[in-house]
Amino acid sequence: MASTTTTFVLVRALEGALTAGLFPAALGVVADIAPEKERAQWAGILMGSYGAGFIFGSVIGGFLYDAWGCAMAFIASAVMAILAFIAAFILVPETRTPKIRKREKLLQRRTAASANSKTSIWSTLPRPLYIFVMLLLIDFVIVFAFAFVEPEMVFYFYDDLGWSTIQFGVLIGIYGSAMVLGQWLLGPMSDRFARKPVIIIGLLINGVFYLGLTFLTSFIAMLGVSILAGIGEALVMPALSAYYLDISDDRYRSRVLGFKESSASLGGVVGPLAVAVVSALLTSQGIFLIGFLAMAITAGLALVILREPKHKFEQTDDLAQNLSRQRSMAAQTVYSGIVLNASTARRSRTGG
Repeated sequence: MASTTTTFVLVRALEGALTAGLFPAALGVVADIAPEKERAQWAGILMGSYGAGFIFGSVIGGFLYDAWGCAMAFIASAVMAILAFIAAFILVPETRTPKIRKREKLLQRRTAASANSKTSIWSTLPRPLYIFVMLLLIDFVIVFAFAFVEPEMVFYFYDDLGWSTIQFGVLIGIYGSAMVLGQWLLGPMSDRFARKPVIIIGLLINGVFYLGLTFLTSFIAMLGVSILAGIGEALVMPALSAYYLDISDDRYRSRVLGFKESSASLGGVVGPLAVAVVSALLTSQGIFLIGFLAMAITAGLALVILREPKHKFEQTDDLAQNLSRQRSMAAQTVYSGIVLNASTARRSRTGG
């Protein structure tokens, strides 16, 4: 129904405001019901479903546009959104029940009362803070790089390389398919091994896409690069989401994941604005190379700054070891005291 650019922008802004909490809440449900050792696996399944929608949505939208125009694609999207709302309302259980929320509020009040201070947003952020900031930067750069490259990439494919709409759709579909299958199959990688190396390797592999755009012109070669890029993103995203959950307090998960989504959304806003500023100064290859450098530099920073999060079950093991060590020391002290008392008593009797 939007008839002007201003109306369209306002509608999009309203859409963003209303859906901003959707993905943090969905990942919060995963954190509530999935075992800690399987968080990345189930986050990968959730994101893989998102990727499947990205693929099939693009195909169906293109078909509807070619057959009946853009209005039909928007109407179909609205109908699917209504159906999704009904399904979520009926089928998705509430994992943050009133009982759980009440218990956590009481615990929060007792903690605040004992500290004689109110809980601020700053105090709810994960620690150490520089790790959290690094994760936010990764989210920002992943979205920024693609948003920065995408406008130029479309014109480059159509105008410079002479690709057809079908070729472009196949390229994006291959990328999305690799991402979906990769998240379903490779999601558990960081659960099995470690978060940090999986994130770094995924960033570098995903960055190959921008490197390919810089130097490759063959459609077949770009299909291979797209597969690699999809696998790279499939490695990064589940491991990154699981990392957030690992370092977040259970009470503030959705708030922390809200920061995560805000950082990614900021990348989606800044990317197109940045390419609009520099497009007159750079060639298409220069823009693509900046996308690769952004990913490579971020991977380097992650290598230096990130450290493997300590899981709760590991903390529990450490606590048990400390308690066992303390009990052992206490037992040795008691035993030494008994021996000393016995020796003193024996000497007293002998001297008497």
